[in-house]
Amino acid sequence: MKSKTLLLSSLAAGIMSAGCGVSYDETGDGEIGSVHQAFVSRTWAYAWAQQATGSFTANSSYSRNSSGDVSGQGVDNTVTQLGTGRYRVRFPGIGASSGGNVQVTAYGSGAERCKVDHWNNSGGDVNAYVNCFTAGGAALNTRFSIAYVRKSGTGSSDEAYVWANDPTAAAYTPNLTHQFNSSGVNNTIVRQGVGRYAVTLPWQTAVGGTVEVTAYGPDSDHCKVASWGQSGDDTVVDVRCFDSAGAPADDRFTLNFARSAPPNGALSYSYAWAHDTAAASYTPSLAYQKGFIAGDSGDVETDITAGRTSAGRYSVNLPGMSATGSNIQVTAHGTGSEYCKVVGWSGDGSETQASVACFDESGTSADTRFVIVYTGDRYIIQ
Repeated sequence: MKSKTLLLSSLAAGIMSAGCGVSYDETGDGEIGSVHQAFVSRTWAYAWAQQATGSFTANSSYSRNSSGDVSGQGVDNTVTQLGTGRYRVRFPGIGASSGGNVQVTAYGSGAERCKVDHWNNSGGDVNAYVNCFTAGGAALNTRFSIAYVRKSGTGSSDEAYVWANDPTAAAYTPNLTHQFNSSGVNNTIVRQGVGRYAVTLPWQTAVGGTVEVTAYGPDSDHCKVASWGQSGDDTVVDVRCFDSAGAPADDRFTLNFARSAPPNGALSYSYAWAHDTAAASYTPSLAYQKGFIAGDSGDVETDITAGRTSAGRYSVNLPGMSATGSNIQVTAHGTGSEYCKVVGWSGDGSETQASVACFDESGTSADTRFVIVYTGDRYIIQ
């Protein structure tokens, strides 16, 4: 097999021979003119469902859509309650092609959790369906945060996602319409036991990357990331799924991976692996955190910091990120049945502070590790 660099060189040569001049940046750092900007196309939208009931337009301060202007503004995403704990989120104008990836995080201080039921294309729109539950598995109305991204093409950036659609198969290639890999090679999944899956993302670099996981389907099961690491030229992600009693359970899920590239598609992004469950103040692993502001500003040099404020409660400071126009997704990390959610986020325009709450299977606050992903509309030209 060709190396990733050779593969991209061949692609570049093909484009150059076609008469299209492109500036290449093999670091894949996301700046305008880099390889993944040239090859990887991203359609995206996100929203904060600020109400738990009714039909409404998602809060315009925390709702964006790539069919709008350069920062994603100007298009209203809407939320419709379909029943207790059941919602449809409509992202207008981005559904010309099927596929994509959806991540959902419950919002608020309680022990509720949410997941994606399914999503589809309708009349040029994407409709994403969300189910929310109590810790015990009963349907419950609650607020939530949701992000959708659809990617295509190839590039030097490390980006991949899957919809794990066959929870009992010993080994399989997940649905091709709903998976992506920037290397152009298909992702695969191996079931390692009840509720335990190894997701292989070919030609992706694990160190420096981030992983989001959301359970999929109508039941109250939940999923999380147990670990991710390098295996030869590939990244392998260990995913664990559980029922509402905390027992391992076979389940479908969506997984999203990115390294030094926009995980959920929008212009600016920040992510971190909060690895210390007890420290009142610390710097999350520098090898797994990143901040990037689109435009001329580029990489954020100030480190992300975090800390435990009480049992199962954490704060995360995301330098350079504006709270307005942003979205937060949280995924619990580890082998146990704990889960996490976003309590809220705010900022002064130059930094966003996010509050995260984590719980055990009974809904009791529990200390655990987690991954946080920020997506924003900030665009700076200096």
